[in-house]
Amino acid sequence: MIQHNTESSEYLVSALFFLRKDKMTSTPLSEEIINQALCTYVAKGTRYITSAQISSEEDSGINLSCTLSIKESCYLSPGSGHFNAVEAIMCFNQMLYVALLGGIEKKIFPFYKHITPEEFNKNRRKVLILEFEKIKFREQIDNHNFVGKINLKPLHVIKDKIYTDCHFSFGNNQKQSFHGNIKVFIPVL
Repeated sequence: MIQHNTESSEYLVSALFFLRKDKMTSTPLSEEIINQALCTYVAKGTRYITSAQISSEEDSGINLSCTLSIKESCYLSPGSGHFNAVEAIMCFNQMLYVALLGGIEKKIFPFYKHITPEEFNKNRRKVLILEFEKIKFREQIDNHNFVGKINLKPLHVIKDKIYTDCHFSFGNNQKQSFHGNIKVFIPVL
């Protein structure tokens, strides 16, 4: 439950909250939502997500599982690239935007019930990565076909932003070859 303190213009949270009370089983996201989420990736070959499924539970947050493919690096000469930190951050950003827009489309977020994916997209610059934590790279990933997963944990509201911890992983064949945690601020609209 969110309460607004008009004297100090701060939001107070009586408890962690995240989403609607009912469990949402894994649901494929439409190509339209994926394309809307990736609309800012205009350079050739920078849209890495090929499909995505979203699910949610009140206690564990939102889970997004994606199939990704990086045909060639967007910044290295052909044939010289491999999955590295640059691609990992680009993939994380794309998964975060897909999770947020998918959650809005599926009406998962109670505080965004009045917002459309198009309206959120206009404000996406306000989404901020705050901190990287415990990022580990264990083995090489075949970047032509791999899986990415992101879990947006239950949220806190701090002033005019929503704060969440995100766990993410990338890998082939169910392995977590690259994983970590990222703290993110999401605007209250």
